[in-house]
Amino acid sequence: TDSSERIEVGKVVTGMRTGSVTAAAIAGATTLTLADSGGTFLVDQDAAFDIDLPSPTTGEGCSYLFVVTDVGANNVTITVDGSAATFIGTLHIDGTTVVATGSTLTFASGTTLIGDWVEIRSLTTGLYHVRAMSSAAGGITIA
Repeated sequence: TDSSERIEVGKVVTGMRTGSVTAAAIAGATTLTLADSGGTFLVDQDAAFDIDLPSPTTGEGCSYLFVVTDVGANNVTITVDGSAATFIGTLHIDGTTVVATGSTLTFASGTTLIGDWVEIRSLTTGLYHVRAMSSAAGGITIA
C-alpha cells in the first residue's frame, strides 16, 4: 500500500469526516455537532426526548449511527437543529421495505426495538439520507 495513505487506529472512515468507534449513550435531549460525525449513539427510550442533528450545510459526508439499546413507553425523535433539512430513506421494517421522506425521524414507543438501528448520512446541503432496520412494524418512522 502507499505509505501516504494512513488511517488512525481506532477511527472509522466516514466520507470526509472521521469519528471514534466508541459508542455514546443518549438518554435525554441531545444536540449533536459536526464533530460528532462518524459516531455511534446508543438510544435509551426510558424518557421521551429529541435528538438534534447539525444542519448538513457542509455537503456530503456527515454520518451518525443510532442503535436502540433499551426500550420504554416513550418516543425518541431525531430532527435537524434550527433547519428544515429533509430526511429521505429506506426503512426495512419486519421484512417490508418502505421509502419515506420527512423532517422528523421517530423511534416509536410500545414496540420491541432493541437492536434496531438508523444510519443517517448527509448527501448535500439540506438533505440527510436514512437507512434503518426495524424488527417491528411502525417501530421507526419518517414523517
